[in-house]
Amino acid sequence: MKIKKFNEAEDIVNISNDRVDEIISDLSSLSHEIDDKAKIINGLLNELENYKTKSKNANNQIDDAYINMDSVKVKLDESTTLIDNIIGLLKDYNESGSKYLY
Repeated sequence: MKIKKFNEAEDIVNISNDRVDEIISDLSSLSHEIDDKAKIINGLLNELENYKTKSKNANNQIDDAYINMDSVKVKLDESTTLIDNIIGLLKDYNESGSKYLY
């Protein structure tokens, strides 16, 4: 009896191209919504920047809010990058079919 590796499965179930297109469409919409929200966060971040303290020794609530909001902005930017990567992989799947990447 031969033991199969994880990528040697006999019954590979493929997702339909139509379903992949639907997922791509949903992810594209999500990416646009995140971009819109990131613009709002960026505007709020710019506004809070005007109220940060000049102290190098301590932070107040506005300082901490600014730092946390900047972290949210970075994570939103990272999420849109990841979603764009997913969309690219799914488009490749539709165009080239299933293939092992590594």
